[in-house]
Amino acid sequence: MKSDPSKGRVIFFVCSVVFLDAVGFGLIMPIMPALLEDVAGLSVSEGATVAGLLLTTFAIMQFIFAPILGGLSDRFGRRPVLLLALLGFSIDSFIMAWSPTLTWLFLARIVSGVFGATYAAGYACIVDVSEPEERAKLFGYAGAALGLGFIFGPALGGLLGEYWVRLPFIVAGCLIFLVFLVGYFTFPETLKDENRRDFSLARANPLGSLISIGRHPAVLIVLAALFLIQLGNHSYSSIWSFYVTAVAGWTPFFIGLSISVYGFGVAGVQGGLTGPVVSKFGEVRAIYFAMVVGIISFMILAFAQNGVQIYIAIMIGALAGFLGPAIQSLMTERVPADSQGELQGAITSLYSLASIISPAVMALIFTAQTDETGPYLPGAPFLLAAALTVLALAIFVYGAKKLGDRVPPAEADAQLLD
Repeated sequence: MKSDPSKGRVIFFVCSVVFLDAVGFGLIMPIMPALLEDVAGLSVSEGATVAGLLLTTFAIMQFIFAPILGGLSDRFGRRPVLLLALLGFSIDSFIMAWSPTLTWLFLARIVSGVFGATYAAGYACIVDVSEPEERAKLFGYAGAALGLGFIFGPALGGLLGEYWVRLPFIVAGCLIFLVFLVGYFTFPETLKDENRRDFSLARANPLGSLISIGRHPAVLIVLAALFLIQLGNHSYSSIWSFYVTAVAGWTPFFIGLSISVYGFGVAGVQGGLTGPVVSKFGEVRAIYFAMVVGIISFMILAFAQNGVQIYIAIMIGALAGFLGPAIQSLMTERVPADSQGELQGAITSLYSLASIISPAVMALIFTAQTDETGPYLPGAPFLLAAALTVLALAIFVYGAKKLGDRVPPAEADAQLLD
């Protein structure tokens, strides 16, 4: 089962896992205001702050445990880590469905964060079975699955949430458990024996993972820019439902529809355009384009006055879908085969660190700009997101001068050390 697994089967299963992760996350977004009102009787302004704290709780646990599971995947293989993560997400969904108090909602987020290593192990699977020149395309497929999950998840959450706010979690838990069973009986191990390394707790922690990846200076500068981008992008996940409720008065169904439209656009860009665009123009130019488009989208959202303007920003923002696959491809080319799980763990740790900081900050800014005591600007968090992306662009421009578009790992490291 460990020898020469079918690439197509591996890619399909990884994309299925990424899709279900996005579904599980996306279905919460349109129903979060209603869920917090159902559980604790919170208003839109109050609920935004609690929702940000729920995301922060999830992120803290993922920040701690993602590098551990990433390191374990480099030692024991991708298969057991992926299956464990799927089982954990299924349990999390059922806890969310049953939660009678805010305490149980926070417990569910803890469980989800602990087992939230599916992206790290999944992307490491892609690296295991692919050649460097095709990784951007394959990461694009995974990104398309992510986008499709954000089409199906919010739509499912919004539609089922109209009937009962707990129903989406029950459906998600059943779907994830079904994929766990399919993976248990059919998914092969992708990590070759010669690419395994001993597990080290000193490396398998948030700082240890990042310090270890620091042996590759060419990767660090990309990670710095990626971290700032993630800080800005969490403005979507932390306040979107509350933002569109305040600006356009949308119900859960229309909130879910807006997220689905965005997911459809991202899926189209990542699945259909990433491979050809990166092949023709290279990762660096694709990343430039994505950052500029993201800045424009954030600025429109910051000052939007109605649903039409929000949808214009959504369609423009979807064009930034090149960013994730291009950055993933750029970094994997500069890390050896026995550290790909560690790299993905470091990426997930940075994502989690951004998730710790950003949702609470964005939610507090939103609350401050929508309560009765100050100026009314629901889009204020998107102004901060635009500024963070501008800073990320400046850092990446500096890094690109050192990296070039296709510089070998050793040469790139030497350039950055000069």
